[in-house]
Amino acid sequence: MPLNSQIYRGEVTHERITPVRHAFSYPMTFFAFDLSELPILHQDVSYFGYNEKKFLTLNDSDYLHGSSEPIIDQLDPLIGPQHSGQRTLLVTSPRYFGYAFNPVNFHLRLKNEQLIAVVAEVNNTFGGTHSYVLHQQGATITGDEWLVTPKALYVSPFFKVEGSYRFCFRHGADATDVRLNHVDADDKLLIATRVGGQRLPISGWRVARHGLG
Repeated sequence: MPLNSQIYRGEVTHERITPVRHAFSYPMTFFAFDLSELPILHQDVSYFGYNEKKFLTLNDSDYLHGSSEPIIDQLDPLIGPQHSGQRTLLVTSPRYFGYAFNPVNFHLRLKNEQLIAVVAEVNNTFGGTHSYVLHQQGATITGDEWLVTPKALYVSPFFKVEGSYRFCFRHGADATDVRLNHVDADDKLLIATRVGGQRLPISGWRVARHGLG
């Protein structure tokens, strides 16, 4: 039976508008793990470990409030029962040889294969983290709208904890595209970031081939 978990081959672009304009982009491999499939992946996919050290490892304790509880059990109280769905995808870069840093992880809640809620887990280099819960009161997130939330975590030395984040999610059958903008109190754009990629079925040889980028 085909797995819902997949590998993304894509690109990250980042542009800082002020105080000095700076932009870059780079190719990146990341993963979309169906949380219900983690024990299956641990058993069936070579080089992948779930809470066990392998070439590529995903640990429950690396996400959300950092406990050893399964990620889905950490996530449900955040996302709320009104956004229950058939499955949840964690879009992330797992540990490679024990090391990883994810500036942001996305927990995508799907109902009838439609995106209905997202927890955007933002991390900084000081060990801080904050989870932004994004939804439209149960309506489908189509990618034609921006979801706005106040900024609540210090991330960059260039910007205070002010203004808002604007998120746009497009999650289709073959690709996922996420846009994240930081705007000030006057809605002036400060930073524009985009992450996207084409999805490939997950397998042991793809983990070995694409796992290091």
